[in-house]
Amino acid sequence: MINANLKFKILRMSIFNKTIFTGFSPNLTGYDTLKALKYLCLPWYWLFWQNGKYPAIAEKKLQEFFSIKFCNVFDSGRSALYFALKSLGAGNGAEVLVQAYTCVVVVNAINWTGAKPIYIDIGDDFNIDPNDLIKKITTKTKILIIQHTFGQPAKLDKILAIAKQYNLKVIEDCAHSLGTCYNNKLTGTFGDIGMLSFGSDKIISCVRGGALITNNELLNKKIKEYKNQLQQTLYSKIFQHLMHYPIFYVSKPLYSLKLGKLLLFFAKKIGIINKIIYKSEKVGERVNFYPSKLPNALAQILVNQIEEINVINKHRYKIATLYNQEIQANKNIKLPLKHSENSIYLRYPLLVDEPKKLLIYAKQQNIILGDWYNTSIAPTDIDLKKTRYKMGDCPNAELLSKQSINLPTDRQISLKDAKRIIDVINFF
Repeated sequence: MINANLKFKILRMSIFNKTIFTGFSPNLTGYDTLKALKYLCLPWYWLFWQNGKYPAIAEKKLQEFFSIKFCNVFDSGRSALYFALKSLGAGNGAEVLVQAYTCVVVVNAINWTGAKPIYIDIGDDFNIDPNDLIKKITTKTKILIIQHTFGQPAKLDKILAIAKQYNLKVIEDCAHSLGTCYNNKLTGTFGDIGMLSFGSDKIISCVRGGALITNNELLNKKIKEYKNQLQQTLYSKIFQHLMHYPIFYVSKPLYSLKLGKLLLFFAKKIGIINKIIYKSEKVGERVNFYPSKLPNALAQILVNQIEEINVINKHRYKIATLYNQEIQANKNIKLPLKHSENSIYLRYPLLVDEPKKLLIYAKQQNIILGDWYNTSIAPTDIDLKKTRYKMGDCPNAELLSKQSINLPTDRQISLKDAKRIIDVINFF
């Protein structure tokens, strides 16, 4: 039973404390905001919004980080995945294996190549269940996408052995796992191609960006050809991405006063800042301004964040360790993952019997928890028919998605913030 002092402490939090976010641009820094303002406000930088030296520098730094031969950057992780699939020959009805408990943009990338997504159920680690994987392989299966959910590495030994047995090409989706190791080797370096994402909620961020890494010279040649044929990102879109920085930098501290919430609402309403997923993408359709090249302005911000990967991930692990030690698991709240040094915890997942009630309760205490993924193919407002997923295909993914809650681990979460979150969860 939680004592009266803790109850009073939580009541005070809802009145006096800042809002704690799980998403909302968790990698945002003052330094990166100044870089964005430089490109927005100084006329002599306007010429370098699209073209410049920084995309190549970002590629070089990622090659060095992964100790890998080749890297190519793109406007987004979803674009990068699309070209990874095309480079490996996806299309013409070929089957691509992908886990449920994922995002619609992953599925769109498969569908847009002309290939067919085949969904694999997940284990309790939120990653591919090797036993279900074997059941879903047919003579049409060509490619396997391995997702490392929340930065928890998948069971690579078993999964890769199956891929080798059936001669499957492998893409590692490292959108959640940049810096995660498996058997002392970085995820993204086990498959034929590793895909990285630098979206606003990922391990590192330049608001929107992605990359492909590989050691295969022939694959790199194909990927580079695709990249070189791409259009430049439109100036209007670069403007939105750059404006993301000052808008969020001002809005987040003012959010609990409602001013920040209003500023974000109007900025999105009038199109000053970008959207994470566009309406057309939610119904399986393409937008006409992507795929494109990674803009130089965003690449400079990315370069700075690449240099901080290990520092950022050490902080995430530290916060996750505190959660693991102090959250009181019970019949209503479960800590599903075995705490592991191999995971970098993009978010720290919980399983909750009544997740909506916890989300509402935490929000009353100025804590906005995450709900990745609250459906088998997220977000909830997509056209599920376009994804070709049928309810019942992956029962464990459907079960876990109904119970999932995530806690923030990013650089903006202090130990004090983490303890606030722990107190709210333990009191719930």
